Amino acid sequence: MAAAASAPGPITRQTILETLLAFKRTSLLRTAIELRLFDALTAGPHGADHVAHAIGAPARATRILLTALASAGLVTEHGAPGQEKFGLVEGADSLLVTTSPHYAGDAALVAASQQEWQSMGSLTDIVRTGSTHLDQDAGSPDFPYWQDFAAHGTFATRPVAEALADALGTWAAGREEIRLLDVGCGHALFGLHLARTFDHARVVGIDWASILPHARRNARTMGLADRATWIAGDAFEQDLQGPYDLVVLANFLPQFSEEDGIRLLRRVRSALAPGGRVALAGFTVGDFGPPREFGGRMLSLLLLAWTRGGEVPTTEGYVKMLRHAGFADPDVYDTPGLPTRLFIAAPH
Repeated sequence: MAAAASAPGPITRQTILETLLAFKRTSLLRTAIELRLFDALTAGPHGADHVAHAIGAPARATRILLTALASAGLVTEHGAPGQEKFGLVEGADSLLVTTSPHYAGDAALVAASQQEWQSMGSLTDIVRTGSTHLDQDAGSPDFPYWQDFAAHGTFATRPVAEALADALGTWAAGREEIRLLDVGCGHALFGLHLARTFDHARVVGIDWASILPHARRNARTMGLADRATWIAGDAFEQDLQGPYDLVVLANFLPQFSEEDGIRLLRRVRSALAPGGRVALAGFTVGDFGPPREFGGRMLSLLLLAWTRGGEVPTTEGYVKMLRHAGFADPDVYDTPGLPTRLFIAAPH
């Protein structure tokens, strides 16, 4: 069912200005993260000279950056001009200092990646032509964004993986073993989280050879290296080496046209063991209303810039692909607080 129409607030000069200036806040935070500036402010407040020495930058440039960060509310500032001291705002010591176990600064490499930055700068021309301008699009094994995504994931990765494990709980409990294929695995956290939840599961991950080192590292970190194996190559072409009890495609199908999505799901169906399931996880659009779907709709813009037919599907779009690939209508699950859905289906 489509979401009810929303009624956004009026556009004012202020909202126009705030939107146009938003990229500057992004650039400030990303630069401070890249310079490890927040590390330099621990045990502060400190003057610009101290911070400049710590980050290896000229004092004048550091002072100008710090004062801009203070205006954006990203650091504190005290003292008269020229004698300012700067410190960490509440929460920065936990989330933006690299030695913290809760460090979240690596998210900048995914949420504000150089690849996205460049693509959004060319968005006018991309929309006018209706297609990517890249010689090597997101389907290429050398596409640089996938390295950062596999290395760091997103804030939503873990909660969606946990929701998928919950949704599969009853089915998984009835299996003596689970051989699981994680398609386009990237960091492999979806498959690995399921293997940690279900101790009778073994994971096979497939992705480009250049990406798999990140998956292997996560398997070692989670103590699951002995229950994980890897296939290097293209999921559309490589032997999937089934049969599998469960095949997971997490945030993968939106990269492709509907036609290619159906083709891949047919390959998946042929690799399933009797009683097997396919599980899809990812953004949807048309379900939750514009504000909550910002992430999914922005992903569609990126896929317009990066692919030759990718777009985030509606719930009905996912169901249609599954039907045409030979699956029964799926069980559909929301992920609380996130604009994502889970689809779990059995073959006809």
